[in-house]
Amino acid sequence: MSKKGNQSFSQMYLADALEGEVRAWVEQGWPGVTKTTLEIFNYWFKRDEDADEKFHPCQQRAIETLVYCHEILRAKTLQEVFERVAPESIYQHLPLKQELETIPFPKYALKMATGSGKTWVLAALLVWQYFNKLNDERPGNYSFRFLVVTPGHEVLNRLLDSFKGKRDLKTGTRRPEASDYKRSLFMPEGSHWRDRFHLDIREPDDIKPNTTPPDGPFVFITNWQQFRLKPPTTNLWDKFTGADVEEMPRGEVIADFLSEYPDLVIMNDEAHHVHGKKSAAGEELVWRQFMNVLYNRLKEGHKEGRGIFLQIDYSATPFYGSAEKQEYFPHIIYDYDLLNAMKDMLVKQLFLEQRQAIAGESLEELDFRAERYEPEGSHKRGEIKALSAGQKLLLDIGRKKLEQLTVEFKKKGINKKPVMMVLCEDTRVADLTVEHFARLTDENGQYYDKNKVLVIHSDLPDKELEKVRKDLDRIDMDDDPLRVVISVLMLREGFDKDNICVTVVLRATEADLLLEQIVGRGLRLMFPSYEYPELRDAKLEAYHEIRRKKNPSNSFDFLFVVEHPRFVEFYNKLRERGYVFGTGDTSKETSTGDIVPVDAITTRIPPYDIAWPIQVFDEGRMPELSQINVTTLPKYQGDFNQLKNYLSKLIIQETHVETGARTKTWRLDNSYFDYSFFLGQASKAVSTRGKTSILSAKQAEIAGIIDDYVSDYCFGEYIDFSSPENYPVLNYQPVFDHIIETISRTIIKLIEGYKFEVKKGVWGKLSDVPRIMVRESKSVETERSIYPKNGYQPRGGGFERDFLQDVLNNSSDVLAFAKLDRRHKLEITYRDETGILRKYEVDFIVKTPDKMYLVETKADKDIDNPNVAVKVQAATAWCEQASLVPPEGMEQPRGWEYLILSEGLYKDNKGFSFEALVPLCRGLRDNIVAKAKSQLFLF
Repeated sequence: MSKKGNQSFSQMYLADALEGEVRAWVEQGWPGVTKTTLEIFNYWFKRDEDADEKFHPCQQRAIETLVYCHEILRAKTLQEVFERVAPESIYQHLPLKQELETIPFPKYALKMATGSGKTWVLAALLVWQYFNKLNDERPGNYSFRFLVVTPGHEVLNRLLDSFKGKRDLKTGTRRPEASDYKRSLFMPEGSHWRDRFHLDIREPDDIKPNTTPPDGPFVFITNWQQFRLKPPTTNLWDKFTGADVEEMPRGEVIADFLSEYPDLVIMNDEAHHVHGKKSAAGEELVWRQFMNVLYNRLKEGHKEGRGIFLQIDYSATPFYGSAEKQEYFPHIIYDYDLLNAMKDMLVKQLFLEQRQAIAGESLEELDFRAERYEPEGSHKRGEIKALSAGQKLLLDIGRKKLEQLTVEFKKKGINKKPVMMVLCEDTRVADLTVEHFARLTDENGQYYDKNKVLVIHSDLPDKELEKVRKDLDRIDMDDDPLRVVISVLMLREGFDKDNICVTVVLRATEADLLLEQIVGRGLRLMFPSYEYPELRDAKLEAYHEIRRKKNPSNSFDFLFVVEHPRFVEFYNKLRERGYVFGTGDTSKETSTGDIVPVDAITTRIPPYDIAWPIQVFDEGRMPELSQINVTTLPKYQGDFNQLKNYLSKLIIQETHVETGARTKTWRLDNSYFDYSFFLGQASKAVSTRGKTSILSAKQAEIAGIIDDYVSDYCFGEYIDFSSPENYPVLNYQPVFDHIIETISRTIIKLIEGYKFEVKKGVWGKLSDVPRIMVRESKSVETERSIYPKNGYQPRGGGFERDFLQDVLNNSSDVLAFAKLDRRHKLEITYRDETGILRKYEVDFIVKTPDKMYLVETKADKDIDNPNVAVKVQAATAWCEQASLVPPEGMEQPRGWEYLILSEGLYKDNKGFSFEALVPLCRGLRDNIVAKAKSQLFLF
């Protein structure tokens, strides 16, 4: 967290002060936010534990903190935030106070480690602003016009990937369907949300002089180098002749374009590149000058009609200097550092490779600096002559590790390409490193030529540098020959890639460096769990092994750092700060642990292959509530006028049960209760269960149905519930319960009416996935499966293992089976209890003589999870529809059934065959469904 010291910018005052405030606010359920914000928060943050996509806790808290400052504190300037949450810091530090006085608008910074998902936080906050503006929440406080700023080409391309879709790294063509904003994570489907999200995306070259500003929402994505403004005119001749406007700088064009609008949100990615007030020459920085000009033009051009002007900065390193000289940006409101990202396994783990010698040469005795000529004249150091023996040994250690990873990945069928990054002291050493590699051969005896080695530094000619920047994409192209990237420690052009597994550091001095400078470009996960679920447990084991000071049993998502022993103190200091990383020699350790490829056996495919219809249904839709006819609903049994008279005289006396003492007397005519309050409470009761949203996206429609029902039909006559004398009847609990139960049961019947619809008979087969990856220690040898080994989840005390081994493998009534892998793509579409569209992947597929089965194994503690019941009903409906489709070219039964087996049910009936377990599983399934239907809307 923040450093303690006496300097004005040595602490993150706001982040420290807001941490507890925001936590308490979140625990209360985000009180005080707009209706739109509450709906989107429920959608984002109340998701199933097994959801494929959800925000990491650090991303959620970053979003919540920004929204808290904007919607709860409602600060109009950064100084107002300080005055609300950290006033003492202003009065104790004059430079801080002076800095705040120069910022006339709200400005915030989110400090988030590389790899922790800043881009998704940016996307979420854009969506939050967009829909609040669209829904006209708190006019003047939101905008759907955005300026997104980047420091250079690499980050610009990464953000364009997010907005416009990821590029094909070979062709450069973008795939719009791969845009982050197409993900279901960011907004609900339907007419109220996704159907209304239309964002005009403008790139740097799209804005020219006299460009017609778009009428609707837009985002302009550019780099800050384009913000150069026209210098002030000092020459009278230029001023009067207009010579100073012959060429309009890009900054002027952009400022003119953006100042056409009364509101704007600026999002600045990698903001550490532009923070500050003065350049080395004492001039105001281009970025800061542009922001002041832009703000003033909006202020002057729109006056009373001016809306929000908000700046949000994102950075992993929002500070200057290092160690005791570190100065933080004053506007940091949230801090999630690299230490926490490593603990949460959101980035690669670090391992300091300490192989001290190769071929008898001791690294400890060799110099870490390059060889130099004797200095000439007044120079203190001579020019660099060659790499030292110590540097060459460091490179060889890194190269050997790279080749070890490559060989072992390939041997196990893991189609990922490890890459090594070499960080040099300067450009001369970088060029010498290229020459050194050109004389070496890889594990296949092939030279490290220009196809395998890439060098990037600022001394390259402009044309070559531009080409090299584009070539950086080759790092993550697994079928590309590039294996080594050579850069310099102080290179300003930032980039980070997934496939970097080894970093060799060639330092010039013992000067203090930041850890982020050394490892920042290789931290992103190579094997994220959502793509490689079979590696999740192996990665977790390796993490715990290095915490116990053991060598990791595998190298998945490790970054191996090779440094000279002279710098061990640097890493010792990191340990003192809480960092956990491995140290030692891993040259004799396996890189892939006990992960093994398991290939389908050709001779087993005819008897044991299983097919299923993978496109036999429409995706589950939300019910069309307009179908409900309130005239057909049951009336309340009681005369309205008699009930109104009765309630007007009713006094309710509460009595303590144990003592009989009277404790409280009250009437039904609460001052806060009116018809609007009733509609809000009633529609919320129907659309939620307890604290869980079910149909929150339909709450407004539900309120309308309730309004029609109670006003016109509930009491058999029209009642004007806007009249104060009438609406207390709706506060009477039996009446309220009748209304909620009537509407709820009607909606349940409507939901039940939705079944999967046959579209076309497209079939998938187990053999479509000829190879699966399993852990040898977490797999079972199987006979009646196309795969000779099937993996299992190690959690739950071996429940899955025992079911595989003792039931499926040994039951004579089981003709074939398999543990389903995500690659099999047997997916069942459903909407979870919050209305989110999801895909459900079942555990096992089983073939018997009479029927096909999908089987889900579930821990006892999870059986009562509301989403389990929803999945059970969706899978049951899937099986009913799949049974209508005759298998094509496969000898297997036509009928399908879904079963669920709990751990307790299995243990109570251990030794039963699969056939004997079927009726028990069927009973559990039906009980879950019945219980869900009876409790779905009970409160």
